Amino acid sequence: MPLFDHPELKVQKDRRVCRNTDTRIAKYSRRGMLFSLIAFAVAVAIGELRTMSPKLVLVLAIGLVLFTLVRGYYVFRFESLYATGPKRWRHRYFLASTIGAVWWGIILLSHVFLLGFSPATQFLWIYTVVFCASVASVFSPYHRFLTWFLAGSLVPAALQGFMTADILGAIYGALTLAFVWLMAHQARRESENYWDRVAAMQALQQKASNLAAARKHSEAAVEVTNEFLANVGQEFRSQLSDTLGALALLEGDRLSDRQREWVRLAKNASNQQLKLVDNVGMFTRVARKDIHLRRAPFNLVRTMEKAFKFAAKTAQRQRLEFNFQISEDLPVMVTGDNRKTAQLIRNLVDSATVIAQSGELWGEATFELLSADEGQLTVKLIDSGDGEILPDESELFGAFSRMDTTQVTTGLGLNIAKGLAEAMGGYLQLYSSDDGNRYQAVVKFAIEPNQRIYLQPDRRLQDTEVLLLHQKGLFIGGISQVLQSFGMEVTSKNWDDGSTEPMDHLMQAMDRGQLVVLAPAMGDGRMLSGVTQVITSASSEPKKFPLLCLGGYGHKLEFAPLAAALPEAQYLARPVTRKEFHDAVVLRLFGGIKKASRRVACTNAEANRKRKLLLIEESRQHLGVTEEMLQTLGYQVEVVAAVEDALARLPENNYDLLLVDCQQNTTHSAEIIEQLRHWESEYAPDDRLPIVALTSTTEEQFEGRCLAAGMDDYLTKPLSKDSLAETLERWLGE
Repeated sequence: MPLFDHPELKVQKDRRVCRNTDTRIAKYSRRGMLFSLIAFAVAVAIGELRTMSPKLVLVLAIGLVLFTLVRGYYVFRFESLYATGPKRWRHRYFLASTIGAVWWGIILLSHVFLLGFSPATQFLWIYTVVFCASVASVFSPYHRFLTWFLAGSLVPAALQGFMTADILGAIYGALTLAFVWLMAHQARRESENYWDRVAAMQALQQKASNLAAARKHSEAAVEVTNEFLANVGQEFRSQLSDTLGALALLEGDRLSDRQREWVRLAKNASNQQLKLVDNVGMFTRVARKDIHLRRAPFNLVRTMEKAFKFAAKTAQRQRLEFNFQISEDLPVMVTGDNRKTAQLIRNLVDSATVIAQSGELWGEATFELLSADEGQLTVKLIDSGDGEILPDESELFGAFSRMDTTQVTTGLGLNIAKGLAEAMGGYLQLYSSDDGNRYQAVVKFAIEPNQRIYLQPDRRLQDTEVLLLHQKGLFIGGISQVLQSFGMEVTSKNWDDGSTEPMDHLMQAMDRGQLVVLAPAMGDGRMLSGVTQVITSASSEPKKFPLLCLGGYGHKLEFAPLAAALPEAQYLARPVTRKEFHDAVVLRLFGGIKKASRRVACTNAEANRKRKLLLIEESRQHLGVTEEMLQTLGYQVEVVAAVEDALARLPENNYDLLLVDCQQNTTHSAEIIEQLRHWESEYAPDDRLPIVALTSTTEEQFEGRCLAAGMDDYLTKPLSKDSLAETLERWLGE
């Protein structure tokens, strides 16, 4: 067995771990040597040993100083000596400390032998016990060294205590030997525990390091994957933009019904692919939590109406009844990101549509004030329970989880909606039961101080009676509430209740000239045919009365016989906005002409022919789509392939507007706009040309970077004739 401890475990061979342990020993030993010198001086000063045997005191003092200097050499030069050989330093220091402890034991033995248990002896003995107890926790990792240190310091004096034949000496000796044995035993246990803890800590750190490395590698892989998906998505989007643009131009030509059906099918397929590409691009940003929100005032009600009606097209293609109601208490103007708000609603409705599969989907939006200048918007969706039951959120919010459908990926849309809601300070919650699925998205907005009036109901509608005939549906209550919000008195009757009461109310309304609103169930034409029979059989010449039909998918053809029997009847396709519903009711009741909406769509091609546009299109792989669309709208268009060619033409031509077909490189696109504005500032500072960018990129930095460069507006591809005409008329119209 070795005299001192030697490395046995793997952790004891780790230089970094052993260095930390040895550093503590060296640091504590500095103070211990100083205290020992002071204790010896105090014992000599208060005792009689210096008078009884001055030569012995001198020898003991010289020996103590010499051994202290040797130990000090290893302690104070720890850094340099330890670096040359940790094992060599440790054994030499242990040997010097053990010899020093034996010398201290001789000092204590001399006091006991010559002075007995005098005050000086008791002081020195108690100090030794206290000192040994204090260093035990520091020296315990090396329990063999600690045992030799304790034995060398106390055992000689303890044995001498027994030899004094004094009861006090026997007590001191017995207690001291017991103390040494207990401390040695405890040191062995603490040494085992210490190295076990260090080994466990080292294993934990290694595991944490491996996990951190794996996470870093995983994040790097995810980042590469997301970047790849984003780049590939942009390429797909660019190609699909040209495809959809070409199909839009083809749709304007004279086609047979069969050809028009094929074009419609191609457009629907391309739009589905485009939606999936956009969702994948947005999902990569949601996964990275790299969502940049704009903060600008926008019309919340108008944005939500457009988003709901856009999402309704997908539901109708699936033969799903979708309707919505926006609370009249919603503030019109708020501060936030209108595009992200619309995208959240569309993704939420699309996902709910896929899960519902059939039946009915009802959406409603409410607003709750949190303070004078802030509130939260709550969008709720409820289906009729005819489709799938929502799975667990852990499954549903997987990146590419999907239901058992033929539609686009479900989990992708819900992940995007959840990420957008959280980015806007809210959340997304899902509930499922046998009665149906519930979706609730909450987002926060700052309320603009200057509000607009969305709709001021016509005063003539106040207390006007209206008969609402319906079959079934979650949206019926919403229709009744909207009519009541106009100030009208509503009588609601279910056509399929099995009685003649709805028919009697219809005949009374016909006699009184009362407004009748029909809300048939989708896929059910019985009510429309029944009302037609009542009107045609009432008399030889049907009475004229206002009638408004809120029809679902497929009801327009079934409404034709009713329109023939009652020419004053009007058909309005669901879903409808409050303003559309209000204007239709006013028109039916009072025959007033609706006010022209501020729809700035250019329809006068002859007026457009006077407008001259310059299109900068660097990529000419797919020629003619944008140019042909502009010419179809009646504009004069010149196309150049580079900004240098555009700068050469600007002085000689009087262009009304510049269009820049931007590529995926946002920085390059911004540089083109900056060059155009720089030329303008030098040669035509008083004649600012509108610059509209055409882009297929979905980078969130695009808008801010290009606006800063001097862009006035931009359109996202694929272009539609309506959006292109609206944007151009915004900048060129009177």
